Amino acid sequence: MESSRKTLQPDLSARVEACLARHILPATPARICLGFSGGLDSTVLLHLLTNLRPRSAFELFAVHVHHGLSPHADDWAEFACQAARALEVECTVAHVAVNRRAELGLEAAARAARYAVFERQHCDALLLAQHRDDQAETVLLNLLRGSGVRGLAAMPECRQLENGAQVLRPLLDIPRSELLAYAQIHGLRWVEDESNADQSLDRNFLRHAVFPQLQAVFPGVHATLARTAEHLAEADTILGDLARTDLQYCLKDEGFDLAAAACLSSVRMRNALRYWLNSSGVVPDARAFDALLSMMCESRLDAMPVWVWREHAVRRFQHRLYLTPASIRIGAPVEFEWQGRAVMPVSAWGGTLRWNKVSEGVGIAERFLAGRLALRARRGGEGLRLLAGGPTRSLKHLYQEAGVPPWLRERTPLLWIDDRLAAVPGLWIAAEFLEQGGWQASWHQSAG
Repeated sequence: MESSRKTLQPDLSARVEACLARHILPATPARICLGFSGGLDSTVLLHLLTNLRPRSAFELFAVHVHHGLSPHADDWAEFACQAARALEVECTVAHVAVNRRAELGLEAAARAARYAVFERQHCDALLLAQHRDDQAETVLLNLLRGSGVRGLAAMPECRQLENGAQVLRPLLDIPRSELLAYAQIHGLRWVEDESNADQSLDRNFLRHAVFPQLQAVFPGVHATLARTAEHLAEADTILGDLARTDLQYCLKDEGFDLAAAACLSSVRMRNALRYWLNSSGVVPDARAFDALLSMMCESRLDAMPVWVWREHAVRRFQHRLYLTPASIRIGAPVEFEWQGRAVMPVSAWGGTLRWNKVSEGVGIAERFLAGRLALRARRGGEGLRLLAGGPTRSLKHLYQEAGVPPWLRERTPLLWIDDRLAAVPGLWIAAEFLEQGGWQASWHQSAG
């Protein structure tokens, strides 16, 4: 019976080609990078891709990440290069340094190092060779860790890297047994990572000690858990759609408005807030997320609580939450010449000064921009006269009236011209520098 079922399975090559067609083909031509460890799974995928290459007209290359964690790492890298070369595929080796004392553990640190390499690849799609058994292990592992819907959805078939490339897993619905049979039929060779037998690692313990017992009682356990991941992926998509709808009302001036979110049920508010954080790369665990909510919702209205998660922080000002770096960067004084540049990166402040010619209204007269220009940090006591003949107003009071959060007051440089305070970019211009038309400057902080 088992052999007859296998004959009914669609051809592996066709299933990989269908995955490519769903997500990247036809690009003209698509550049595909394979994350190639040299193990069974990626060796099979490399062989499948090289057979597809003539008729699908894509460019194929491979990258092998050398973690340096095994005494055999050099041999694996050499094997990967030779195996790829035999199939006329270019393979580069990327050496990484893995933090063995990383807070999240060695496996997570190695994964982070791999993905840092993947982000640097110039390709339309990065292909990884995880299969259905890997997916089942991920579901169970995340369940035991108390993950929510997104964690239990496990690995998606397709997602986008920050560099715009797609991560594809074309073998995700294929059991390892089929990959092994394919490799044996085609006489493929591969390497075995000795750490895969180390049951002190959570995933290996599940693979070698738990799944065999589950398989004995529930013969289709891998397929069942993979199917569960598909259902939860659909649920996560629906929750994301709902969050985007709710965020249309909750997001104001780049902040998450707790007062607006109060009209939502508590679970919808949590869903919207979590989605807002996740979209910016902030993915706290359940306890940290609950601590954030408690801090932000229970503090006095006049307080300004700060919640820090790794390199990010959520800061509350009045009833809005703002996502910022964990530490606020205040730059050193910078002198510059304008020279008509519309966009001026300022590395010392980690942002960009942008200039816009005013078609209606007033701006800084261009004749002043030929003077000595500088960006400086606020020291306290500065003031601006906003109307000709009017009083000089302190920046402190202007910021308070405008509701500018305190950290933005420190993070936004002041524009000085010939040692006179001319403007707070994006907010106010001193009256003595104004003319009809002219130029307005705005400050744009880089992410992170």
